[in-house]
Amino acid sequence: MRDRWPRVFAAASFALFLFAAPCAGHAQAGLGHVEDASTPPRGLLRLRAISSWTRYDSRFTANGSEPLGAFLTADSLGVSRFPALAPIQLLVQSVSGSPFTLSLGRSQLSATAREEVVPIGVEYGLSDRFAVGVTMPIVRKRAAVLFRLDTTGSAANVGPNPRRTSTNALTNDTQVQAEFNNAITQLQNRLQACQANPAGAGCASVAGRESLAQQLIQTSQSFKSDVALLYGSGSVSGAPFVPTSQSTAQAAVAQRVSAFNTQFKDFLGTTTNLIQAIPSPAGGPAGVADFQNYFVNDLGRDSLNMQERLGIGDVEVGFKFRVLDVLPSTTRHDGVQFSVGSTVRLPTGSRQSTSDVVDLRLGEGSVIVDSRALGEARVGRFALLAIGEFATSVHDKDTTNAATRNSRCTEIQVAPGWHLSEPLAVHLAYSLRSTDKLGGDQLVGGSVTYSTLSAYRAGARGLPMEMRFTHLEAVSGDANRPKFFRDQLEVRLYFRLH
Repeated sequence: MRDRWPRVFAAASFALFLFAAPCAGHAQAGLGHVEDASTPPRGLLRLRAISSWTRYDSRFTANGSEPLGAFLTADSLGVSRFPALAPIQLLVQSVSGSPFTLSLGRSQLSATAREEVVPIGVEYGLSDRFAVGVTMPIVRKRAAVLFRLDTTGSAANVGPNPRRTSTNALTNDTQVQAEFNNAITQLQNRLQACQANPAGAGCASVAGRESLAQQLIQTSQSFKSDVALLYGSGSVSGAPFVPTSQSTAQAAVAQRVSAFNTQFKDFLGTTTNLIQAIPSPAGGPAGVADFQNYFVNDLGRDSLNMQERLGIGDVEVGFKFRVLDVLPSTTRHDGVQFSVGSTVRLPTGSRQSTSDVVDLRLGEGSVIVDSRALGEARVGRFALLAIGEFATSVHDKDTTNAATRNSRCTEIQVAPGWHLSEPLAVHLAYSLRSTDKLGGDQLVGGSVTYSTLSAYRAGARGLPMEMRFTHLEAVSGDANRPKFFRDQLEVRLYFRLH
């Protein structure tokens, strides 16, 4: 045992070095509990085929969890739930001159995310303790999204802007701007003429009220500009949603137009109406297609429907070295293994995401160094596997979204188990993960394993075979982390190359 102490000391020192540094990224394809301290025996090629199925329809919040579609689910969809609508609400408040709370009606966004990952890994034992390997994951991500907007019996007070689709509305809104411009110009000309000749025709109506007339010009110009931004004009398309024809906001806008007309008539001393056109209101509440059009074309977001990505994820190459190796035998049921390993993850997976609801990226977009220390201990039938892992980004291929991508990550996995027989065992599973930018989470679950590797090392005839099924659930997490369920099936097959 004494000759092993230097190796134990070296392993402990290396482990302390690993855990002293911060780390980044996730394990391969975000999978956990798919590795142990074993390495393929010398001269054997170990093929690792893993199938992982992940599904979730909610994410963690500061106070628990919420559905993925919560940001577009409300009894009255407005600014409080979807802040992007705030500019429209402010414009309506400005042109109506009264308080206004925008509502598109009752909305619901149902969303479910699914992810299938199939990492194909090959490891080769250069010695009984040292192995090199490469892993290529095939990743498929899907987002099933259904958006509903119910305006029946709701308090919807805005609808699609007719200026964008109707030539009659375009003509009318252009007329509104023309009438305001004409009235403003007439009053400006009257003020200039009366300043030069106070006794001139029509000057009696503005005499002594020049400052009030200037104030009317300024407020009407501001109103006219806001009306163009909200309803549109000959050159401006306007906001995607405007007050409906039966709303109190539209009635207030009509009253303000009438008030401006009365004031201009008073200052110009005429009985002729100068401003009669009212901005075109929405014919009714918005529908799903109207909101989809606004979401995609006005906000530049992705469509709220089914999205799917399929491709190669980030490829890994690396090594594993078993520093300590005390295996059970026919006379000793206790054993200890301790391994260290490291991989370099290449940014071969696509960073494109076609969904605003879930993350559909296939890769991290960075060159990541992932290092880990793995220990296994067995006393009789009881076994314990513990893994400490960290990853750090050493080069960013994609720098456009660096603020929303992890650069350091740590993970600790613990799996106590019980051997029902020599090849068959059951394990509990626990993981604690943390990242520098996107928070962390805790996973719990269990697994069933079947392995003939120890029998092969003890001299059994025939190549070993291993299988493992694991179920994991995210039981807690920081805000916006997915609350997922995952099933993993791993098969390890061994081949002799010579």
